[in-house]
Amino acid sequence: MAKRLLVFAALIALFPLTAAPVHAAAKVKIGIVYDVGGRGDKSYDDAAALGVDYAKKKLGLSDFDVRELVTTGIDFDRENRIEFLVKAKYDLVIGIGSDFNAAMTFMSEKYPETQFAIVGSSGVEALNVSCMAFSVDQTSFLAGVMAALNSKSGKVGYLGDSAISSNDLVTRNFQAGVKYASGKVKVFTRNADTNAEPDLSALSKQGVDVVFATWSRNGSVITSLSKLAKSKKLVKLIGIRPDQYFLTTKEAQKYLIGYVNKRYDSAVFDLFSAAVVGNTITEEVDVKNGVFGRSYSLANKGIDLISTTANQASKTAVAQAKAAIIAKKVKVVK
Repeated sequence: MAKRLLVFAALIALFPLTAAPVHAAAKVKIGIVYDVGGRGDKSYDDAAALGVDYAKKKLGLSDFDVRELVTTGIDFDRENRIEFLVKAKYDLVIGIGSDFNAAMTFMSEKYPETQFAIVGSSGVEALNVSCMAFSVDQTSFLAGVMAALNSKSGKVGYLGDSAISSNDLVTRNFQAGVKYASGKVKVFTRNADTNAEPDLSALSKQGVDVVFATWSRNGSVITSLSKLAKSKKLVKLIGIRPDQYFLTTKEAQKYLIGYVNKRYDSAVFDLFSAAVVGNTITEEVDVKNGVFGRSYSLANKGIDLISTTANQASKTAVAQAKAAIIAKKVKVVK
């Protein structure tokens, strides 16, 4: 495997990715399979659809060049929809979200001559799959800076999902960001299961008044914050999009001071741009495990921390920290 990866890396160096010209003549068929809900989900699919619409306009693609499907959420259905596009001779087949990992792994092995891509994942180890992944380390650090400088109690929290393996990495970078902004602010962490309310309530009892939450299974984050506010225990929120569909609600705006933004639209546009000129995106994502595609970071503007109602001091500090990270003057935890 190691020898094959070295050969593959050499080929990448010989044939670098080139940008597609505006309104390039389209002689390519691209298929995209959205996750459950499709357009209108206020989450991953809507974010990806923005990229589809922009790419069609910018690259001169028509509805005949792009086919959009929606999965029911079962792996068997994901596989069937991917296979339908393969058999219909689509040049690139894209899945939206990490829930496509299993289906993409299976279909990429079954059809090694077809080029696939998955947006929002680094979990498919195949040379014919472009994994368009989003780094969580840098933005977690920035979230720590924002949280520390918006806290009045001097206590901030991180709420993760117990089923997500990246919690430890996010936590450590969040803590590093808090320390970078203020050595006096304390950090408390919880990882929720099916309901965020018990854990947010526990964080509030510990004195937390700003929480960075990556938990996104349902709207119980906002429900809990509303209940706490009614009991005069206001907790401000730093969220993550497009993961947390509930951030678009009016109720969420009462507590939201900022959010991590993953540019699914940019990832989709990049894939379309490459496909139109006959290229694939095969940069190093996780060479050790044989994962290639593109990793989005602050430097390539694929991910960022957006302020909504955060105070000016934190906006300034976040901007400074961001510049320092990009310049590699501040190292995040890997």
